[in-house]
Amino acid sequence: MPLDVTLDPAEVGLLVIDLQNGFCHPEGSRGRAFGADSVAKPREMVPHALSLVERCRAAGIPVWFTRQVHFPGDRGRARRRIPSHLDRRGVKLDLCHQGTWDAELLDEVKEHVRSEDEVIVKHRASGFYNTRLESVLRMSGVQVLVVAGTTTSFCVDSTIRDAYARDFDVVVPAECVADTDDAAHAAVLASTDRFHGVVTTADELIAALRPGTGR
Repeated sequence: MPLDVTLDPAEVGLLVIDLQNGFCHPEGSRGRAFGADSVAKPREMVPHALSLVERCRAAGIPVWFTRQVHFPGDRGRARRRIPSHLDRRGVKLDLCHQGTWDAELLDEVKEHVRSEDEVIVKHRASGFYNTRLESVLRMSGVQVLVVAGTTTSFCVDSTIRDAYARDFDVVVPAECVADTDDAAHAAVLASTDRFHGVVTTADELIAALRPGTGR
């Protein structure tokens, strides 16, 4: 769907989801478990997401990052009777454990994190679940949430749906999100464009910005 509205940068925020070693680096947990090809799409997306970060900064748009952190002794997960996605496909995937290199942001992402940026630590897929994200967005006057990052069909999708349920407007530049599964990626983009927001490009997003057009 074309982004056929004007957006006031004062009402826009950018959320960059989980650009971490465990999800995006060949030597991270996912890359070691399933091979370097399993992180190829996320790695291709990272430069696009980082370019979007800098373009949004230039337009005066604040930026937030999320970082997924798992606890090895998570008793909540241990109660599950149906194996989670981390324990399927015959491989136990120990992703992004607290205090590990795996859970850290990629080095190239860290270079784009400024002192005024907040990195939201989350323990489940959605950036909103049991975090302060909604509060800081509201306090910053954000109404339009631009979403970038990985993984499209899980953490990105969960965050988009939670943002929509909280009455944020959602914009997703398609080249700035990625998944390990092309079909799942495409399905989420189609669902988002149908129900939860607008799927566009970074260029269209920047072109839609008009200072002072907010209500």
